[in-house]
Amino acid sequence: MLKEKYTIEQDGFVGYWHPSDGHEDRAIIVFPGSGADYELTRNGSAFLGKAGWNRLLVAFAGWDGLPEDPVLAPVEYAENAIAALKDAGFDKIGVYGISAGAKYAITAASLLPGISLVIAASPFDYTTEAFKGTKALNESTFSFRGEPLPYDPTVTLHRNILNVLFRTAFSKKYGTRRMLRGCYDENVQTEKARIKVENMHADFLMQCPGYDDCWPSDEAVPRMEKILKEAGYPYRYKATVYEKGSHLLCGDLSGSPDYLKSMKRILQAEYVDQEACNKAREDSMKEALDFLEGWE
Repeated sequence: MLKEKYTIEQDGFVGYWHPSDGHEDRAIIVFPGSGADYELTRNGSAFLGKAGWNRLLVAFAGWDGLPEDPVLAPVEYAENAIAALKDAGFDKIGVYGISAGAKYAITAASLLPGISLVIAASPFDYTTEAFKGTKALNESTFSFRGEPLPYDPTVTLHRNILNVLFRTAFSKKYGTRRMLRGCYDENVQTEKARIKVENMHADFLMQCPGYDDCWPSDEAVPRMEKILKEAGYPYRYKATVYEKGSHLLCGDLSGSPDYLKSMKRILQAEYVDQEACNKAREDSMKEALDFLEGWE
């Protein structure tokens, strides 16, 4: 029997169990995006539950005493959640995440063979430096087996951050609603920090907007697709670009009007045409459910 709530102290991970009827032998671990609390994550992934998919919401930062931003966040959180599901009799385990949750999902799947399906919305395929606020911490965001995963420094945080933000906010290319993207575009990507998606043993659906205002998922998704093709990846995979979508894909935000309103102030795509972003979210959720139906 699975518990309603899991804790670091007792179980080695923070998690909340949401069972559904329809796919008794399968479960999906849901990882929250950056800054997404339990309620937003639960509601945003509820479309999976409505379609009969069991969900275990697992945090790697921000919830129940975990650091607000991931600092050496253990991949073992996912591993311990998988063990709990296996012990409860679930044969097939998938992972799903948006944004930072998508990055944690592909990281876990690249290291843990017990994951057989991945849905990653707006993922980034390089491990980056941990930070607190605007302070670089000289540490990796993730760790595994007690060791930090190789990471690329967040270049802008090692400079005068006020000058960087001022320059980015007033640039024609970025502006105030693309400042995060401007910062990520400064990073120098190295092979050692690349998340080795070709090592996964999972069906893989990856989605991104035509241009991502937060980080370069629009570059990561085609790059990962190319890597899988060249590697002769033996599992099912699909890469989809939602040209008029935003960073926020594959999540149901229809019940979170205040959050959507706040995103218009932060993301250029949401500001320019939130209806088109809503349509992309609907289409990407449908695609995820269709992809799940092919999970064997």
